[in-house]
Amino acid sequence: MAFYKAIIAYDGTDFAGWQVQPSAETVASALQNTFLRVFGEKISILGASRTDAGVHALSQVTTFESNVDAPIEKMLRAWNAALPEAIVIRLIEEIPKRINPCFDAKQKTYYYHIFTKRPLPMWVRYGWFPKQIRNFDLKKFKEALKIFSGEHDFRSFCKIEKGEERETIRTVDSIEVERCPQMRAIRVVIRGKGFLRFQIRRMVGYALDVACRSDVSVSLLRDILENPCPEQNLVKADAKGLCLRKIVYEPDVEL
Repeated sequence: MAFYKAIIAYDGTDFAGWQVQPSAETVASALQNTFLRVFGEKISILGASRTDAGVHALSQVTTFESNVDAPIEKMLRAWNAALPEAIVIRLIEEIPKRINPCFDAKQKTYYYHIFTKRPLPMWVRYGWFPKQIRNFDLKKFKEALKIFSGEHDFRSFCKIEKGEERETIRTVDSIEVERCPQMRAIRVVIRGKGFLRFQIRRMVGYALDVACRSDVSVSLLRDILENPCPEQNLVKADAKGLCLRKIVYEPDVEL
């Protein structure tokens, strides 16, 4: 038995998220089913981030174990050849032991792309073009996003199922806005150890909603953050604008 790390990139448009589901095609199930078809072995692949339906990744970190006796380059080439075009394994490396890539992550970086003009066809799947963008105030948007930096209770910015008990305090290490001229978009870069379900999409969506409305001030977001309640009526950003960009681990984690 050998243990492996793999870096996966995928277009999440046609998948029901990362996590295996009993009745839907997901990124993890596509990887596992393809491995079984090519190598005749059933594996369980763990991902560092359980990206939702429609969310993309450039560097999803995964681990798995296998008894397949094949050189890594041959495994990589054969596995990639059988995968859907929307998934590419960028790298496979052998590691000393099986590690859960989610629990041991030090920091995750996500991109969120917002189109400021109608997107070109090659980019349309990878950003959000909100209807209210014509009223967008970039300065107000940046001011709104700054509110999320640091440690907060993000209960107002996540999805919690009825009866579910979940710790909702998270730390946003940094949140920045930069221009992405090639895509005719702005890019929000968010870094932190971990995020709640829908947290980033609600942070971005609520901030954009505020930045596009003259009747709402930035202080509304501060009030929502300081008075946690998951029932909110501001706009949640579209899934297709979100992309998992990078995951960093502590130096002593052999991954």
